[in-house]
This record gives sequence, C-alpha cells and structure tokens, in this order.
Amino acid sequence: MKISSITILLLLAVAGLSAQSGLFGLSFGDTLNRADSLLASQRFFAKEVENTLVKYYSSTNKMVESIVLVVHPEQETVAGWLVRYNEYNSKKQDNHVLDKLHEMHGEAVHLDKEKARVTWTLTPTRTVTAWYSKPNNLTVFYHDSEKEYLFQTTQTPSEPAEE
Repeated sequence: MKISSITILLLLAVAGLSAQSGLFGLSFGDTLNRADSLLASQRFFAKEVENTLVKYYSSTNKMVESIVLVVHPEQETVAGWLVRYNEYNSKKQDNHVLDKLHEMHGEAVHLDKEKARVTWTLTPTRTVTAWYSKPNNLTVFYHDSEKEYLFQTTQTPSEPAEE
C-alpha cells in the first residue's frame, strides 16, 4: 500500500513539474544562469536589460523575433517569459508552434474568441497564452500571476489590452 501511494505521489510530482516547463526548455523558477545557458545553447543572447526584463535575440533563428525573460531580481529566477515569433512566418510554422504547445501543455484550453487568444492553465497562478500581436506576430506568454509585480515594468511583455 505504501509503495503504491509513494508511486502515485511521485507521478503527480513529475506531472506537475512537466507542466511548469515550456518553449525553448525554459521553466518557471529556473535560475537566470541556467536560462541564459539554455538560450545560449540555442543561439539566443541577451542584448537588453530593463528592470525585471532580459531580452534575447538570435542572428541565426529567423522564426523568432525575441525571447523576453521576466526575472525576480533578488532571487535571479525566471518568473515568466514571452516568445515573439517573426511576423513573416507561414501559417504552417505558426501552427507547428501551437501544436507543440498542445503537446507540451495538453488539449484543455480556454479559447477567447473575441480576443483571439488561447490559454492553457498550468496551475492556479501559472498560465500560457498565445495570440497574434501587431502586426502579425504569434506571441506566446508564460505568466505567473503570483509574481504580477515583476511584470509591471515600463515595457512589460504582458498581453496588450486591445489590438
């Protein structure tokens, strides 16, 4: 009985951890050093830092315009991130990203047809939202509402009110 209970708890823990990881192998709570190394291994390098935001760009990955990490300054951990894809990507390329998101985070989504947004709920405070920002960039935002204060910068990557 104890072994089956422990097994179930371990499986639930692993499932919970996998839901916290996302695009580019980034995870909520990653250290900034780990996230930076992970992105560098994929040829993305930090070019700008503004308040709690660290902005990464690649000269080799033409599908992605930028990746922005939202970092907790004292702990130097990742609180969220935004991936902005190139506006010139084909629908097939964008659909590949959306398929990957479904594969990673499941088919249970909230569709906001009015704002044309798809949201996956990872935990009660953590979500992933995909939408098209202007001009026509597929944008994916990993957000933790528990750390909302870190997202409130002058150039926050949060979802636009209306586009």
